[in-house]
Amino acid sequence: MDPLLRKLRPTPFKLVYKKKFHPLYQNTHTFHCAVKMMKGIQMVDYKENNVHHVLYKQAIKHVNHKVNAVDVGCRDGEFTRYLTWNFDHVYCFDYRKRIQFAMNIDLSKNQVTHYTCALGKEASNEPASGRGNLRATKGNQDKRYARKSVNIYPLDHFQLQNINLIKIDVDGMDEEVIKGALDTIKKFMPVIIIEEIVADNGEPNHDGINFLKSLDYDIAYLHQKPNSIHKDYVLIPKK
Repeated sequence: MDPLLRKLRPTPFKLVYKKKFHPLYQNTHTFHCAVKMMKGIQMVDYKENNVHHVLYKQAIKHVNHKVNAVDVGCRDGEFTRYLTWNFDHVYCFDYRKRIQFAMNIDLSKNQVTHYTCALGKEASNEPASGRGNLRATKGNQDKRYARKSVNIYPLDHFQLQNINLIKIDVDGMDEEVIKGALDTIKKFMPVIIIEEIVADNGEPNHDGINFLKSLDYDIAYLHQKPNSIHKDYVLIPKK
């Protein structure tokens, strides 16, 4: 069946995980997350200068109207929480239903909508890698998600309104996400945060930056640590 014919409902997180969210952490940089070499879920203070918070601060100063935001590749809600500080509603997408998301975000306020699906250029169905990169062929794969078939939707399918910011971090399909959101982008011209990974040969893992430039976007900020292959951009519409 065509994925677009299926009615996609918001993710139903169990109450037991929602209850683990504590209001004390709402305005902090402390998150529930999985830590390498450690069993179970840990509480970790990412500190104020973590990349999610840095990008949030750089992007938010270019947003004049803070109505709705989109977080594509939301993972454990590390960036989503910062968006809830300013936006009326945040729409989140990740094909992996990670229980930490419900533990890190106050879902009782109905300020956040989470969808368990991938976003791309067009509607399709693919086997998942289990990693952030849906199509990854290398690296450790999370057995809970690996090789399971997942639906991919274009963002435009959801017909979201008054979108003022979009963050995209999907480790390779970023340009496809943009092309599936063309109607939304052209209508609302949101501030866009997007990650790029540079390979050993110097080539980026997608051409989303240049594509956004062709849509009359300029780079307002670039975040890259020394010797890092990760580059995070904040792009804004040309004035």
